[in-house]
Amino acid sequence: MSHKLLLFVLLLFSSSRFFFSLECYISVIPFVLNYSVTVDTLPSFDNCTLVDVTGECTFTIIWLRNHEASFIIFGYNTIVNGRSFSSDSILASVQYELEGDEFAKRLSHDVQYTCQSSDECNSGTNLKRILKSLRIEEKFSIGFNSLIVANDSFNNQSISKCYFNRSSNDCSPIDYESCRRCEISMNFSDSSTNEICATCPTVTPQFNSIRRDAIFIVNNRSQVLDNVQLSCQMGEYCNSIENIYRIRQASFIYFDFDRYFLSLLFS
Repeated sequence: MSHKLLLFVLLLFSSSRFFFSLECYISVIPFVLNYSVTVDTLPSFDNCTLVDVTGECTFTIIWLRNHEASFIIFGYNTIVNGRSFSSDSILASVQYELEGDEFAKRLSHDVQYTCQSSDECNSGTNLKRILKSLRIEEKFSIGFNSLIVANDSFNNQSISKCYFNRSSNDCSPIDYESCRRCEISMNFSDSSTNEICATCPTVTPQFNSIRRDAIFIVNNRSQVLDNVQLSCQMGEYCNSIENIYRIRQASFIYFDFDRYFLSLLFS
């Protein structure tokens, strides 16, 4: 549900143009850091390699907040469908989820940057500019543990405890036979109407989770997505709109366009 939504938004706010060769940085192996990386503690990226691609340059940063570790990956996406995107975009996310057989809780902040504006647009210098301009904050580990507790007894009889609202155009059908967890995804917009998909689908995430995503388009200084998702199994109507608002209130994702473009002038 979320991947279709993110793809749709990026397609909607991007335009096609002719193919051209673009120089992108790639990291042969990811940068694995045993600390929570910041603007002031970035490693050297001298070992990255420049390659010619027909597509878009990327970099990804992942912070594991409860393990104090970070990962940085430079790469590219090859465009194979005859279209390319002229917009540079930032997908910033925060996620709190259960994982593994021990159902340990994993709290992560992610940034995915995609660009075609110029050669070397995914450079370490631009990564640093984006980190200076981006704020990701959350309080998910305070007050939300009970919301993602695993419930092994959840079955098709438990579906009556899910909240349903399929007002979104892109909402999976309710599976009354094999649903494994309640889900809700809500898009927030400036208009008075917010898209809601509260369902219990056949295909679900492997574990219960809380997630918030924001997409920023650098070229026109706009935010085109503010989405909150929840997958849960415990309690009555755990996937309620009220819980979505609680998650949104406990998290903050903001990109300062002025600061970003000002840093370009003085670089």
